[in-house]
Amino acid sequence: MSWVADKKRENETAAEKALMDKDYAKAFFHTAKAAEFGLRLAEESNGKIARRYVEDALELIQIAGELKAKAQSQAPAEAREAVREATTGEEDAAKTQWELKDKPTEKLDDVAGLDDVKRELREKVIEPFLHPEAYERFKVRIGGGILMYGPPGNGKTFIAKAIAGELDAAFFNVNASQIKDKYVGETEKNLQKLFDEARQHPRSVLFLDEVDHLLAKRGNRKIGTVAQFLSLTDGLIRNTNCMLVLAATNKPWVLDEAVIRPGRLGTHIYVGPPDAVAREAIIAYQMRDVPTDGHSGADIAARTDGYSGADIAELCDRAKRIALNRQLASGEDQLVSVDDFTEAIKHVRPSVTSGSLKQFESWRDVRLAPAGAGDDGD
Repeated sequence: MSWVADKKRENETAAEKALMDKDYAKAFFHTAKAAEFGLRLAEESNGKIARRYVEDALELIQIAGELKAKAQSQAPAEAREAVREATTGEEDAAKTQWELKDKPTEKLDDVAGLDDVKRELREKVIEPFLHPEAYERFKVRIGGGILMYGPPGNGKTFIAKAIAGELDAAFFNVNASQIKDKYVGETEKNLQKLFDEARQHPRSVLFLDEVDHLLAKRGNRKIGTVAQFLSLTDGLIRNTNCMLVLAATNKPWVLDEAVIRPGRLGTHIYVGPPDAVAREAIIAYQMRDVPTDGHSGADIAARTDGYSGADIAELCDRAKRIALNRQLASGEDQLVSVDDFTEAIKHVRPSVTSGSLKQFESWRDVRLAPAGAGDDGD
């Protein structure tokens, strides 16, 4: 740790010297490096000491941003114009990348099955967002963000769109990879821009997918991102009629505890494999306008317990191809039959194992257990 602390001080000294010489580009570089070493110190520390390092690093990141702007203004006029145009292009691209041009029209009734999940979403998300005054009157606590977790391929993104559709809200569909940046401080800046843009709308739903890549437990150099997210979500509990933050993950157990506590992503909703009703609805949707022999989708649904929505879509596609190949070989019109599905099932197996389902259920049971030890104090 002493070597890291020495490097931090060394870069801070170099930044101060560059500032005295009004070399803002060099000052930016050394300030950013000092912030990076500060985050490493936080990673190697605990408790209040770690938090002090985080606060110091965040301050350095802010200063680095100001120095970067000064460095750009210090360049010749032609270079400044090029920087301005490039930055404007980046901002426009980010808006196009993050915000859907049209508000989603999907509704929760369009989600097949999953009645318990939809009921929980209406109670904990939709109604509090639409009627905060009623919840306030009865002193029912609301606010904070929503974490949807469960195995992949089961429609968490579709559910997020349906929530935005229910709320008639602008929808920001953002994958963690779109936020992360290899340069120190840039990920935090991207988060800030995303939240700032979402707050420009009268009502918005901000959906962060694969959030485990962004907000994992501290101790792996993501501490600055976690601290920035905590800062940005401080006002969520007072801002429920403006912006709703939804997050999705296939690995809830790797998330930092401070991120998933009440007031942040404090409401946790498990989205597991579709039930029989949902499986039948997915099959009906996948087979719409496809020539079949009139067999019941309920038969196939009964034989696909444990399949994800994506697994069922692949199963239907394979059954169609079997019938298609038969028609091409025979030269006669064919129908998709139960036998085609039977053959397809031999090749398409559930992608979600019973072991992984137990892992999700275990995490859920721990979260639902009576409170024991306190959180980390953030």
